[in-house]
Amino acid sequence: MQTIANEMLYGLLVGSLRGLSWLPLRAAYWIGARLGDVAYVLLAERRRVTLQNLALAFGVEKTSRERRLIARATFRNLGRHLVDFGRLRDITAETFAEVCTIEGLDRVQHLLSRGSGLLVLSAHFGSWELVPAAALSLDRPLQVIVRPPDHPALRRLAEVYRQRCGYRSIPKREALSESLRSLQRGELVALLMDQSSLRREAVEVEFFGIKTFTSMGPALIALRSRCPVVSAFMVREDGGRHRLMISDEIPVSRTGDLRRDIEENTRRFNGIIESYIRCYPDHWFWLHRRWKQRPAE
Repeated sequence: MQTIANEMLYGLLVGSLRGLSWLPLRAAYWIGARLGDVAYVLLAERRRVTLQNLALAFGVEKTSRERRLIARATFRNLGRHLVDFGRLRDITAETFAEVCTIEGLDRVQHLLSRGSGLLVLSAHFGSWELVPAAALSLDRPLQVIVRPPDHPALRRLAEVYRQRCGYRSIPKREALSESLRSLQRGELVALLMDQSSLRREAVEVEFFGIKTFTSMGPALIALRSRCPVVSAFMVREDGGRHRLMISDEIPVSRTGDLRRDIEENTRRFNGIIESYIRCYPDHWFWLHRRWKQRPAE
């Protein structure tokens, strides 16, 4: 019975995504935004977490009303993100170029020309599922470190749609060894490092001025691979378009003190993510309990 239920859910999800992808983009985004409005009302716990996170991050910088407006806009953007995800099934380098302008692709080409791989840092920001599609314009394989969804139907859906971008997923439990091998082959490895981590896998660094446990994995991969590091963030623009902003090479601290270097580089990486969220606060996934594990004061 469980298998049948999973198949039915998978079919329903695929059918819904296909239906959205067949609509004109403006109409599909309107529906996506309305789905976000409905989710904002119905998902009371996620709404509460979102508002709590906004209060923690911005405090007196933003009024209660401003934080509520950001929260509602966040849910609407997640609805639009669902539309973007549904269009991955038919994505090509050409169709990606029609909806997204890439800033910094030449930097990526230059860094890859050194003969080493490239570590790409990002976050659950904007239409993050679209970001790996930029690799369709490159001649190097892309691997993305992911935590597969727990539900079988959602896991299958993610795998099918993500494969359309031409990248391979690296399970989080194999992240260090697999990513190092990929980088040694001169490939790209991308990861999202903005979610809460287990204490044993993390270091204590500030995020929005609050000490919190942050994964040490990205810094450790950068240090051990000795490959260049950049960031990539997708910003939503008018008319259904996006802008993918790829940074210059991010300096990596290498003093020889491993613990110190991990902490310093994690702090730098966190700072980059925070800077984008401050510029585009409704683009981040505030629904996640980012500060649920905090060091004792």
